[in-house]
Amino acid sequence: MSETGSVIDIQHCVEFKSETSFNLISEKCDILSILRDHPENRIYQRKIQELSKRFTAIRKTKGDGNCFYRALGYSYLESLLGKSREILNPSLRRAGLAEGTVDVKGFKERVLQTPNDLLVAGFEEHTFRNFFNAFYSVVELVEKDGSVSSLLKVFNDQSFSDRIVQFLRLLTSAFIRNRADFFRHFIDEEMDIKDFCAHEVEPMAMECDHIQITALSQALNIALQVEYVDEMDTALNHHVFPEAATPSVYLLYKTSHYNILYAADKH
Repeated sequence: MSETGSVIDIQHCVEFKSETSFNLISEKCDILSILRDHPENRIYQRKIQELSKRFTAIRKTKGDGNCFYRALGYSYLESLLGKSREILNPSLRRAGLAEGTVDVKGFKERVLQTPNDLLVAGFEEHTFRNFFNAFYSVVELVEKDGSVSSLLKVFNDQSFSDRIVQFLRLLTSAFIRNRADFFRHFIDEEMDIKDFCAHEVEPMAMECDHIQITALSQALNIALQVEYVDEMDTALNHHVFPEAATPSVYLLYKTSHYNILYAADKH
């Protein structure tokens, strides 16, 4: 198994003691390395063993309330590495999610449309321009550099990484606000869409739910699959956003936290 010429850093995984052992996103590790997180939990052990039949590796993310946004942003951009010169079927390119991924140019075009989405939602340009510029610059980095090490370095820079997360939060909010008639059915009746976004989506460190996942995946045309590992003695469960799409990103969800997964057939 390899990632742009670098072997998976198994030894680094062995040295994990806690989530403070790394900065924001870890090196890629063997999926079975997380068995030691809960050595006495029979259900957890069984589910991770089952998960290892479909996934070979994992990247841990810091549990700071921003893990979903950071994990999705990093994982999708990593999936685009090396695709800047790929020639894709134009009809699939227009479909966006038809094959689960697009090339960097196609994604860059979508990102360039996002400031208008934010303006339509009522955000003033000065409130998001700095965050947009940070995200757009990392998309350009993927297009020009194409290395895992450079992308990982950017996402582990606290200041820069947090600006990326803030942009993704604002874009999620804009998508929900611009489709208020649809999303209002999924929030408490006592709270309107604007208040929901202001309190549950836009602030840093606020955890996300299905509403935010649905909104961000559609806002950027990113298909993702979330694998759920809970304490119930049942079969593994997963959900694809949007339904029936071919995922380009895989995340592991356990106790309000998201880590990045790597499917076996992707290596």
